[in-house]
Amino acid sequence: MVLASFLLASCSLAVEQEFLARTHQLPDLQLRNASYSLDRGEDQPLFLEASLISFYDATNQAILTDVTFYQEDGEKAIVLRGKADRAEVQTQTYDAKLSGSIRVEKPAQQLVIEADELRYNHEELILTSTEGSPITLIFEGNKRVVGTSLVAELATSTFTFGSLDEGVFEL
Repeated sequence: MVLASFLLASCSLAVEQEFLARTHQLPDLQLRNASYSLDRGEDQPLFLEASLISFYDATNQAILTDVTFYQEDGEKAIVLRGKADRAEVQTQTYDAKLSGSIRVEKPAQQLVIEADELRYNHEELILTSTEGSPITLIFEGNKRVVGTSLVAELATSTFTFGSLDEGVFEL
């Protein structure tokens, strides 16, 4: 009898621990085929559309799948737009990691960045690529550069590559 109660207690404890572990991994909120706007009041809002948005309160994280985004200026002209297969966004800082087929555009500057993985630092307005991952930069409509280890300062439109594999910058 004592042995049976020990077995039942250990089984029920294991089940409870497994349940708690799964609960921690489940999102607090999921939105499917959703439109969402991020607005901190200091800038124009960023509008997002995704096939799935999962919010995790414990880690202040949102994970978006098949995401497109855009930002307008005060006159409703698009100043930034893009897409990614996946985005992991810190909901407190808006820092993000984009992955998959990524395309980021600044239409007024005729600028396009294409990559497989990028990190975005919201406070500094900087995009960085994973070391060794190829990045394509298209500017002035038809000029193209391919390189690795990109640091893109979006506020000043300054771009630094660790190495250039294709194309030439002319000053």
